Amino acid sequence: MLKFKNNIVHGAIFDMDGTMFDTERLRFQTLKQASQELIGVEFSDVYLMQCLGLSAKSAEQLAQAEYSADIPYREIRQRADELELESVRNFGVPIKKGLLQVLERLRKSGLRMAVATSSRRAIAEEYLINANVYKFFDVLVCGDEVQQGKPHPEIFITAAQKINLEPSECFMLEDSENGIKSAHAAGGITILFRDIKKPNANMLSLTQHYYASMQAYLDDLNQVIPVLEMPSLQEAFPQTLNQLSVGIHGFGAIGGGYLAQILSHWDGYTRPKRIYASTRNTLYRSAVNAFGTYSIRYGQCSYDERIENMHIIDAENLQQMQQMYVESSLIALCLPEHALQQEAKVIAQGLYARFIAQVELHQPLTILVILNKVGAKQLLMTHIHQALETLLDPDTAAKIMAQHYFCDTVVNRMVSKLSDQNLYRQLRIKYNIFKQFQLDDEAEPIEIEDNTRLQPEQERQATLYVEDLRRNFQPSHILQSMDLILFHAESDMPIYVENASPLLQHMRQMILVDDIAEIQLIKNRLWNGVHAMMAWLSSLIGHNSIGVAMADPLVADFTRAVSAQVALGLAAQLPHRQQNLKHLAQSFLDSCEHAYKDPCQRVARDPLRKLSANERVMGALIYHLQHDLAANYVKKGVVLGYLYAIKMQQLGTQAALQHLSKQLQNAPIYEQTRQQLQYTISHQLQQLLAGQVRLEAFIQDDTQVAAVI
Repeated sequence: MLKFKNNIVHGAIFDMDGTMFDTERLRFQTLKQASQELIGVEFSDVYLMQCLGLSAKSAEQLAQAEYSADIPYREIRQRADELELESVRNFGVPIKKGLLQVLERLRKSGLRMAVATSSRRAIAEEYLINANVYKFFDVLVCGDEVQQGKPHPEIFITAAQKINLEPSECFMLEDSENGIKSAHAAGGITILFRDIKKPNANMLSLTQHYYASMQAYLDDLNQVIPVLEMPSLQEAFPQTLNQLSVGIHGFGAIGGGYLAQILSHWDGYTRPKRIYASTRNTLYRSAVNAFGTYSIRYGQCSYDERIENMHIIDAENLQQMQQMYVESSLIALCLPEHALQQEAKVIAQGLYARFIAQVELHQPLTILVILNKVGAKQLLMTHIHQALETLLDPDTAAKIMAQHYFCDTVVNRMVSKLSDQNLYRQLRIKYNIFKQFQLDDEAEPIEIEDNTRLQPEQERQATLYVEDLRRNFQPSHILQSMDLILFHAESDMPIYVENASPLLQHMRQMILVDDIAEIQLIKNRLWNGVHAMMAWLSSLIGHNSIGVAMADPLVADFTRAVSAQVALGLAAQLPHRQQNLKHLAQSFLDSCEHAYKDPCQRVARDPLRKLSANERVMGALIYHLQHDLAANYVKKGVVLGYLYAIKMQQLGTQAALQHLSKQLQNAPIYEQTRQQLQYTISHQLQQLLAGQVRLEAFIQDDTQVAAVI
């Protein structure tokens, strides 16, 4: 049951041609071709427009009046049917945009569904099956099964009877004058869509709800259909594919191990028919395209999630990148900060290609900015705008920028990507399984060095594996049961997204927020900053992965202590975000404890950037000092960052101290506080470097007290 405006609805009865499928234009073409072949004259547009919504018998009578009494109408129609079926079998049924989303929503709302079409059953069934929508309908009533065609109400009344409902309880969806007359006379809740023929005043007078397109009806329907809750980790993706394509610009850890899942869950009713993803990694690209799928492993719950309908493209191929930008409705930009300026040129080329292609009269593209940085959107937009101005005049560049929805985000998951060596090892094992299945021959084991880059022979061999697997892939083959694990991920589901695009209103995994800057600040300090500080400590005492490091009481106690201290400062700064703080703090600690595949070296990288004045670590310290909040653990984190840069990245001690002085120089704190802070950090750093204080003792000085408290 569905409450739609002032109606209580229990069923939906759809016309087929022109309403669900964009076949009226195709029908015009085939009837013209068939009449030209058989009588030497093309049916006129005027005659064909008059036939819209008529039964075959009524259309024949009209043809006899228009052309001649002995016109071989049935032969013409039969030939047109053949031409139409040939086109449909070769190119598929042209489905109205938004239809699949509408059908899923109506069905999931519990409505009984029927089709009432003037087409013959043989044609109707082939179309419904070809379009993969037959599964939505309980009943099919066709033009060759009723005595009186549209505009008589018989076909709609019959359909309502067959689904055991009164006509007044049913949506009756039509596009033609005869169709809407039939639905109105039947007593249904009439919905009219514009197709080829603009509705006249009489049609509109018989219509309760008029829409220029199926998409417009979907927008109205979304106002009364519930938004589905956040999916559980092991919940299946929607079965029905909609007509949308989406893209991931950057098939790295977050792109492939997080955004691909978010785009696959979509709104919970349907999901995109295709997900483009770009990468420069040839091995990843060829492997995913060969298998047609890949998996994300959630070690925390021993679950592998398969991602399908992926099309991996070459990030170096401008034509492929432009195609992704032209065809997609949404693109997630998953790029590292250092690559923004260069990639902005590619994005600009893509947006310009979309502008030239005039995608549905410049349909806006929704662009998710996935970057671990406060103010990422503005930085990216500046680079893209500058790149567009090198291609176009300023007015056109500004027009293109204004067309699209740029949405900042906050990522809420830790993901690590398999190294090339690990992927090569996995391919080798799966290839041996495949050959054993194929030849029933035991493959010999092989020792592989655990380096990151592939040796030339390994690269050549991996290419052969992938090509052989791709050639032999067939439905029901053993390859379909093989999971290609590419990413290790934590189980956090939501992503915070700026509420700046209408496309995002029903996305299941997205939490939409109006002020994304606040969530970015929380994430930047509470996750990114604490993550960096614990990784510096973990690396300095010899741990390789975050998960293993958290088993060390020294690391675990320090991480919890510094997390609590940073959260205290954020609570003072953003008192209305207490709930978000609590959730993100616990989620972060849980993720760290299970991040066995996340290298400390990855998290600890680029320490000087993270120690910049307004960045995640130093920014938190300055805020605490400004507001007289406890800062001892954060201060130790700063010392650890400089110690890591000196010991693990060969930064000179003097260069580290100069960097510290520069960051504090313009910090908004009292001069006495600045001098004291610089002395304390410099002194503690030099003591640690000289071996006068052991690192463990330096950390335990406060954490033991915190543990007692």
